[in-house]
Amino acid sequence: MFLADSYGYRPGRSALDAVGVRRQRCWKYDWVLEFDIKGLLDELLLRAVRKHITCAWALLYIERWLTAPMVQEDGTIIERSRGTPQGGVVSPILANLFMQYAFDLWMARMFPALR
Repeated sequence: MFLADSYGYRPGRSALDAVGVRRQRCWKYDWVLEFDIKGLLDELLLRAVRKHITCAWALLYIERWLTAPMVQEDGTIIERSRGTPQGGVVSPILANLFMQYAFDLWMARMFPALR
């Protein structure tokens, strides 16, 4: 369901592939959009997840991943209040899902001629 330009957790695609495409496009276009999402909107993200996953235990685990505290290398526990943790096992696919609804579909509706 993701656009062709979605790279996280996609078969046969890697972060290096994404960087390569971005490098090529920097020479073709006068502008580039890049996002650094500090905290995905959890409720909207969970709504998107629930739209595609009906398995109760899978939803439970995703909700747990989104709310679990982070443990630093020194053992310090940091409580989290929002977003997916950077480096988290499901963070790339959840970010793809969020961006599909929050940005990709919006761009397709509002600016269909833009790549």
